[in-house]
Amino acid sequence: MANMPPMQSLPELLKKLWQRLGSMSLAIILLMILAIASVIGTVLLQNQNQTDYLQQFGPLWYWVFRSLGLFDMYHTWWFITLLGFLMVSLSSCLWRNVPKFTKEMRARKGTISARALARMKLQEQWPLTSDISIDSLQETFRSRLYGWEFKQTEENGVHYVRADKGRFQKVGYISVHSAMLIILIGGWMSVEFGFRGNMAVPEGAKGHTIEFLKGTDTATLDMPFEVRCNSFVIDFFPTGAPKEFRSNLTIIDDGKEVLTTDIIVNEPLLYKDVYIYQASFGDGGSDITFKLYNMDGTAETRTAKTSVYKSWTDEKTGITLKVTDFKPYNVENMANPGEPVNFKDLGPSVIYEIRGPGLKPAKIKAYMNPFFDIKGKNMGSWLQVSLSGDKADFQSVGLGLDLTNPQEWKLFHAFMSHLSTTDVTQEKTKRMRSAFKMAMQDVFGDERPENFQEMAVRTMEAMQTLPQIPWPYIPMLDDYTHVYYTGLQLAKDPGMNVVWVGSGILVIGLCIMFYMPHRKLWLVIRPENDGITVVFAGLTNRNHMAFKQTFNDLFTQFDQDFKPKI
Repeated sequence: MANMPPMQSLPELLKKLWQRLGSMSLAIILLMILAIASVIGTVLLQNQNQTDYLQQFGPLWYWVFRSLGLFDMYHTWWFITLLGFLMVSLSSCLWRNVPKFTKEMRARKGTISARALARMKLQEQWPLTSDISIDSLQETFRSRLYGWEFKQTEENGVHYVRADKGRFQKVGYISVHSAMLIILIGGWMSVEFGFRGNMAVPEGAKGHTIEFLKGTDTATLDMPFEVRCNSFVIDFFPTGAPKEFRSNLTIIDDGKEVLTTDIIVNEPLLYKDVYIYQASFGDGGSDITFKLYNMDGTAETRTAKTSVYKSWTDEKTGITLKVTDFKPYNVENMANPGEPVNFKDLGPSVIYEIRGPGLKPAKIKAYMNPFFDIKGKNMGSWLQVSLSGDKADFQSVGLGLDLTNPQEWKLFHAFMSHLSTTDVTQEKTKRMRSAFKMAMQDVFGDERPENFQEMAVRTMEAMQTLPQIPWPYIPMLDDYTHVYYTGLQLAKDPGMNVVWVGSGILVIGLCIMFYMPHRKLWLVIRPENDGITVVFAGLTNRNHMAFKQTFNDLFTQFDQDFKPKI
């Protein structure tokens, strides 16, 4: 029967495990995994709105990424576990090596064996006459090496002079590993005891609760103070992109106003160790007034008042209008392909969803102002309609009529009414001309407006468009009271100062490692029967080419000082 290996005791197993945890290979693997995870966390923006993630990745990948915690990766169990393993690995490495490094730096052996001396590549040897004293040789050696540390030893009649520079270079290794451990501890403190969440505060309102992702769930946290948004100001580039947005905030603590100041992007406010960043903006619940243009042929209109993020339900028809967004500015490039850019503000717009019995749900973007083409021609009111509910599927729908002019709406219905009563045996062009003249007479009397020809064109276009609309009325933006909300991000990072300390130690340690190599020189003086044999040898652990040049220069000087025998 083959001999079975002896079973190891528990202390021996724990010792091997502890040594394995401190191995460089494990540390490198953990660092690589953390680096890959950090790249993912950098590319994939963290703690964003869940709706944005859903629209960006679609339902399938959204739930895959969310289940893995990639939207709040730094708080997931697996990321914290990796941090823990790396901290244990670094601790084990320091535990095993610091005593050894400390002993090596303290204990300098003055002698050097012939075997070790033979392995040194940088080595020179020459004989001297016996009239040169050993003390003078040692003194000359010391005088040429300013700033070096020396240790003189005699053994078996052989004199050794050892010179060291950068003897504490291993402090760099200890500092680097300690700094990495400190940085990881600071990161762990930030993850466990810090937070970063979002708060949306409308103008004139207060807030004290933040929302944030915690693993794969959404959590809330109450702040020990309130934040009031007094005002929000935004400037735009000519392209319509935000140039700068600024919030005027008041901090209310225990019912008292303690601080009022402005914040902008990258200039946060710090209060009670909580940083308040200007992160985003949006509609804060603007009041919206719709004008409903009835499509029953009566030319009647009604008004409906609601707010952004709220719904209005018509008791008569059961139709619901849910307002999802409002923008006071809509800058678009009106130039044709190949032409110079021509940015133009199309005016206020509102986005709403319309639902009702027998109606297919649709998302509508209604503009308050009529559309004008590049030449300034009034093309009438218009909508953008998406039957899928996705903004990317918006299709422009020109209504023909300029609904901002109430008389034009009346003119259209008067025209349709007279057209239905004219003699059907007449030629179509004559019928339409006759009906339009009678409609003009009903609405304007004998005084025709200057743009009646454009009104006639728009009315004819509306005949083709309006009858195809499936809704009992057309909701158009009529008036609004705009209110912004300021999107704030509140963050507390208790480990930040610890990370800064670790980073400083890391820089110092790296400088010691790379710019303070441990250089060693030996002068071995061996008395012989007819004189003295001198051996000059050197060794370094870094920057070998520069040390070789230094060694050769020193040898040249010693060669001249000692005047060797030929």
